[in-house]
Amino acid sequence: MNRMYLAAIVSISALTSATTAQAAPKQLLNKSVIIAWADSVYQKYPDGTAGTATITRQRIAYVSSAGRVFVRSINSDRNATLNRELAPGEQQGTLAFQGNNLVGHAVFSGFARRVMVTFDPSYGSCNATVTYGRSGGPTTWKSFDQKRTFEVQTVTAGSASCSIREGNAAAN
Repeated sequence: MNRMYLAAIVSISALTSATTAQAAPKQLLNKSVIIAWADSVYQKYPDGTAGTATITRQRIAYVSSAGRVFVRSINSDRNATLNRELAPGEQQGTLAFQGNNLVGHAVFSGFARRVMVTFDPSYGSCNATVTYGRSGGPTTWKSFDQKRTFEVQTVTAGSASCSIREGNAAAN
């Protein structure tokens, strides 16, 4: 699929996801969905050197007894870790149910990301996919520790894992 086309779809979906979110399946109430993957980021540094960095990412989505999805976002590179707590309805990085899928979108400096979780019919297991596309604009990123700036050339997501646990796995 054309990356610009994908980015347009992701951008539109991100703007409409809050209004199209559906109720959580009752089988997932009071459970956590844990999604993990690693990004390969090819980047150029201000001194002209280039290289590939790995960023590990994890999303812990807790589905409350009321069906609201709370997300803990954990992102790590070799120098630092960035944790964020995301409440239902926040624009960037939250996950929401769309049909039988749990879907999240994020648009940031030059790129867009879509995370999609599909479930088996009993909601006892899940699979996740992560897709990136270019969203236009500058592609300058700062490291998680805010000490380095670099120009991102490409971002590729590795295979994602997905699991379901009882209770709020983000509370630990």
